[in-house]
This record gives sequence, C-alpha cells and structure tokens, in this order.
Amino acid sequence: MTTAVPGSAHAVRLYCVVKDEAVPCEAVQFAGGAGAIDTVLRRAAISGRVEIGGEVEDHFADLLDGSGDMVETVALDRASYSALKNRWMRCRVRRG
Repeated sequence: MTTAVPGSAHAVRLYCVVKDEAVPCEAVQFAGGAGAIDTVLRRAAISGRVEIGGEVEDHFADLLDGSGDMVETVALDRASYSALKNRWMRCRVRRG
C-alpha cells in the first residue's frame, strides 16, 4: 500500500461489480479506527492488490467515517477482496 488510511476512517464496505452493477456488502465497523483498518488492508495486500485511491475495476472497498460517509476508495482484486470478505472482516452481501 502506497498511501495511508485517512484518520477519519472507521468502517469498510466491500463491493463486487457484477454485470456493471456494484453489489455492496454490509459495512464492518472497526473499534480501532484507521489503525485497525490499515492492519486488515495490509493483511489483504499479502493476497493481492490493495491500492488506496487506485483505479477501480471489479472489486473495491469504500472507507467510511463515523457518520457512514465515504472518505476514500480502495481498489482491490479478486484475491484481496476474498481475503477481506472471508477471513479478515467477515461480512455478508447486503440484500435489497
């Protein structure tokens, strides 16, 4: 990862693009704030691409502040998305 997680980030919401539509997961809150988010993103970077502010393709995450407003976007690949979703911050696809 080349840039730092914004200090105001408190939650992460994953997205996967399916048929030109972004499918969101439930947002995951981190009690440790930006430091905790930085840790899980570094762990996901071992599996694949994690670029804060990078160009989004099929997988990405929004970093959210305490109010739920987007602070930054993180570009991911399939492997890093899977590592986050299934291991480091388990979450479900948000329905409806």
